[in-house]
Amino acid sequence: MAEAAADAIEPRAGSSALPRRYVAYYRMSTDAQARHGFSLAAQQAAVADYVAANSGKIIAEYAETKSGRDNRRPKVAEALQVCRIFHAVLLIARLDRLSRNTAMIAQLLESKVDFVAIDFPHATRFTLHILAAIAEHESSLIADRMKWAYAAARARGELRPRKRTNRPMPPECCAASVRARRLRSQARIKDLAPLIWKAIGEGKSYASIAEEFNGRGVQPGRRAPWKRGSIGDIARATINDFASAAEARRRSPPGLRRTKMLDRLRQIGPLLLRWKTEGKNGDAMARELDRLGYAAPSGGYWGSASLWRYMRRAMAVSALQEAGRGNA
Repeated sequence: MAEAAADAIEPRAGSSALPRRYVAYYRMSTDAQARHGFSLAAQQAAVADYVAANSGKIIAEYAETKSGRDNRRPKVAEALQVCRIFHAVLLIARLDRLSRNTAMIAQLLESKVDFVAIDFPHATRFTLHILAAIAEHESSLIADRMKWAYAAARARGELRPRKRTNRPMPPECCAASVRARRLRSQARIKDLAPLIWKAIGEGKSYASIAEEFNGRGVQPGRRAPWKRGSIGDIARATINDFASAAEARRRSPPGLRRTKMLDRLRQIGPLLLRWKTEGKNGDAMARELDRLGYAAPSGGYWGSASLWRYMRRAMAVSALQEAGRGNA
């Protein structure tokens, strides 16, 4: 086997030069084309005629059934590997049989593997880029025409509505769908995180950022409008990339509401504890805070619920400080 491989790569001493090696690739768009074989037969005939006219030799053939817009091509990867090993040329009957995606054609051109499209055998790299863009546009037009045709046929009553099946999706398809959604979500977060953290740095709350996004027409991840929680989720997911070290240690982005709460607690906490020891009730504390100019969280007058919430936090902070002094 090793000797056969060596013979395929290098000619023996005294022998004539080997004919040019080709690796043929065939693609069928649908399962019907694969079953009936008419698309495959036409491609094989074109490849055979080209190889015979150019005194070449086919050393491997690969075929698969894939959409022209689908870049997941395991057979293309295998064909390119064989081309690199044997310094062969990838041969395809038509350029659109390889792909209708410009990005895939560009990657193939960058791979340094020679390939020939029989319908454009003398095309340059620049020409192939243009032809690939035309093929991609043509594919988009075909898809649009098919959608319009099916919609018109359904409107005339010539096509029955599609039946929904409850067949479970294969596990590999479920995993691929999860990966695709995760990648789209991560890309979306990377785009929005700078805008969100810029607004946080300006002192805006999550609710105001969500309201601003809805007003500016920023597309949300789901169909529902932006809300405070969705902004907070993105901020928490990107805190290590955009927040300072102190903020990252707290594991939650500060936001305007949290910052105001901490500042207000530092100001009124000692007062609340002192008034509590003096025996003042909640109404007296609220009136005193209003007199001193400390606004309630809602911006109005202090209520019993908000006052007691700050009282508990002040007591917890005081207990922690006493415990720290005791340990010292």
